[in-house]
Amino acid sequence: MYKALETRQYSPKSEAMASQPKAEVVWARSQKRDLSRTGLLDLPRELRDMVYENALCATGAIFIYSSDPDNIRHTIRAKIVREKDLGPQEPQSAGNSISAALLRTCRQLHSEGAAFLYGKNLFRMYTTKAIFDSMYHSLVMHITFITDADHRIYENDLETASYWWRRRFWPQIIEKSTRLLEMYPRLESLNVPIKSNYMGRTWRPAFMASDLKTREQRVALAVTWMKTNCPFESNRVRGCLHLEIMPAIEVPDSEEEEETIETRVARIRARVAELTGRTLFDEDWDCTEFSEAFERMKLSGK
Repeated sequence: MYKALETRQYSPKSEAMASQPKAEVVWARSQKRDLSRTGLLDLPRELRDMVYENALCATGAIFIYSSDPDNIRHTIRAKIVREKDLGPQEPQSAGNSISAALLRTCRQLHSEGAAFLYGKNLFRMYTTKAIFDSMYHSLVMHITFITDADHRIYENDLETASYWWRRRFWPQIIEKSTRLLEMYPRLESLNVPIKSNYMGRTWRPAFMASDLKTREQRVALAVTWMKTNCPFESNRVRGCLHLEIMPAIEVPDSEEEEETIETRVARIRARVAELTGRTLFDEDWDCTEFSEAFERMKLSGK
């Protein structure tokens, strides 16, 4: 239930039970024991919603993970993590950031607060298995799904990269997206970030490695490629799925380490740009071109 954001024992049996249909969270009015005292439920709904948002919504994302994924009975845990420049610099315990105990006060607070806890927060997860009690599944609206891409889509050869994108990567994305939508029927946004394959260097797909000079030209070329290689069988998946490339993690400079070839190339590029006033082609690459092309492709296929 609401303790899923703190710790929850997971097992194949619990997954099967959680995936079975259950009654959804239904609003129910709670009765005061002492009519002479003023409580949270005496406030107008608009003010209560402000309290729920402040107490139950996190800045960043709630990362759902397992302390021991190889154990048949492992514990599901949650931490608040940074998401797209929002949230804490270092992971924080969800229990310290979210007042989930508020949901245990009474039925009415539980039903009203659950919509904020599960519906307003962004959950980052790496499994399509049931994590929450199924009574909350219809409340979840925003997920970032972490998955490992087939290493062959990173090939520089366009034909090889395209083949493995169509053969392995894209079918897996569609399969996992479909499973998540079946589990969370009101899902509005499903973000799937693709990791860069080199430390300190943001991945540039082969189908975007063009000598076209403007962003608009490169995006248009990528849209054409995606129309062929990213088929949708479900408009529901098309509507909520978002792909993006994660920028590479910058490698900190170290005076003691010997300069690598990549660092030397980057230094030379910067020097050429300084002398000529023009940045070399690879430096023009902005990974947001990929996500822009993906969104345009989805719209063009409707």
